[in-house]
Amino acid sequence: MFQRLKPPEDILFDIARVEDLVRSRFEVGCDEIILVSQDQVFKPGFPMFETNIVFFKNEARYKIKIFARISQVQNSDLPLRWLLPALEDNGELDCC
Repeated sequence: MFQRLKPPEDILFDIARVEDLVRSRFEVGCDEIILVSQDQVFKPGFPMFETNIVFFKNEARYKIKIFARISQVQNSDLPLRWLLPALEDNGELDCC
C-alpha cells in the first residue's frame, strides 16, 4: 500500500557527478545548494527526459535545463562560465 518514492533507476551517482560538474564550472562553494533532477517530459516534439539543475551562488538562484537523461550529461553540456548572469532565475516562466 505504501512505498517509498524513488527514481526508477539508481541515479544517485549521476546526480553527484553533475553536481560536481556545476560546482567546478561555476565555482559554487561547498556551502551553497545545488539541486539536480531528472524529469520525464510529456510535451510533443521534446526528448522524453530532461535534467534540471537549480543552484545558488552568492544568494542568487540560477537554473539550467538540459534535454538529456542525467546519465548522459557531460561537462560540455553546461553553459560557459561567463554566461552565468543569463542563467539567473528571475521567476519568469521558461520558454520550453
